[in-house]
Amino acid sequence: MKLQKALLSLLAVCLLSITVTLLTQAYWQEQYYRFQSKCNSSDSSEHLVAREVESSQRKCKSPAAHTQSITLFVRVAATVPELRRRFYCVFLRLSVLFWPASLGKTVAVLDQENEEEHAFASTVLTHMRQHFPDRTFEVLYEPLPKDPTVLDFANPPRSPGYNRQLYSSFFIDLYTNDDIIAWMDADSGFASPVTNESIFNGTKVRVLGYDCTLTIGWVQAWARTTEKALGLPFLADFMTYFPVYIYRDTFTHCREHILRRFNTSNFEEAFKKFYRREFISPVSVVLSYAWYFERERYDWNLKLCTDLTEYNKRFPSEHIISPEHVVETLLIPQTAFHVQHAQGVRQFVSNSYCLSQEAAGNDAEKCSNRTASLITNFVLFNHDVQRLGHPAPPCPKNREQTCLQLLERNYNQIGLEIKQKTRKLDWKNVEIVEKLAKELKLQCDVLK
Repeated sequence: MKLQKALLSLLAVCLLSITVTLLTQAYWQEQYYRFQSKCNSSDSSEHLVAREVESSQRKCKSPAAHTQSITLFVRVAATVPELRRRFYCVFLRLSVLFWPASLGKTVAVLDQENEEEHAFASTVLTHMRQHFPDRTFEVLYEPLPKDPTVLDFANPPRSPGYNRQLYSSFFIDLYTNDDIIAWMDADSGFASPVTNESIFNGTKVRVLGYDCTLTIGWVQAWARTTEKALGLPFLADFMTYFPVYIYRDTFTHCREHILRRFNTSNFEEAFKKFYRREFISPVSVVLSYAWYFERERYDWNLKLCTDLTEYNKRFPSEHIISPEHVVETLLIPQTAFHVQHAQGVRQFVSNSYCLSQEAAGNDAEKCSNRTASLITNFVLFNHDVQRLGHPAPPCPKNREQTCLQLLERNYNQIGLEIKQKTRKLDWKNVEIVEKLAKELKLQCDVLK
């Protein structure tokens, strides 16, 4: 009898163990397929993405992966000759010099319905494959909104084509599976090498913002439109520093917040409710959202011209800016500028290249007849509308030594990476793009 009870007990334990094992396996299998489904899905119900990819096959990252992947993103309107020129002469020419291929792929998004854009994309992909095989470059296409009045309406603040760029900005997360998006404006270009330190402070993504432009009419309009979109006050101007680094899912969450705010599942409908009469800055909308709902994910660096106590009066008490979020001088020199706002960007490109090569102990041919000085690159601590006089330069006499030390540390790190062969910095890449642009009858200005 005792033996029978013992056998029954043993059988019960075995059955329980098998049941637990099967349930555990089923649970993790379900999680795996959910994860795979999430990774493989890049379309939303109302914003389908057409893909033409010239790269290695995209792989979904393991949930346990600790490395944060980055996509360099640019939206291009290739039917406009000046924008084609900017793509080659500003974006591409400088990114192949200063954006390390090891940091992540580049994604360009074009208009889906236009054959001229497809032809341009084919040319770009061929050029990248032939001349820059170490770089992953992808072209994707965006369809028009279903409702034409999203872009074309009476008395718009911008043209339908420009409105399309603005609308598109809320869907950047659909064009990559990488963790972080390095968002470049179509008229911005690199002026200095991008480093890990320019992207991260520890494990957090750096955010650079600015309130000093709030005296400008269009920035005041951005503030009003941001509040319409979010139902919360505009935090700061985030259009003065590029690239802007934003977690991919922050775009998703911001879009979802806007949909909830306007009680709709259709973003076209929501967009029409907050963008009609006044200018908008999508990047300022997205990062203002991040301040209110994802603040701890980011490292905030805000340059304020307004007294902090006074500035905080506009925010709910739980969302005021702390002194730790305010900076007098950037701790890392910025790496890109809006081209039309930056004074002498061409000069600073060459200076940055030569300072980097000098720090690596290299006698670069490009630098043989020039003397590069750290002081000449103080401009990298400016915001890119410095020429408008907002505010005084960040490296006055009493801060010159700080700026010099920060620049020296920056270029020494870049030089070390060149010496260790973890970074390539080759002026021939610039010359290749200039030659390709010339073949396309696109005239690049001379980088002195």
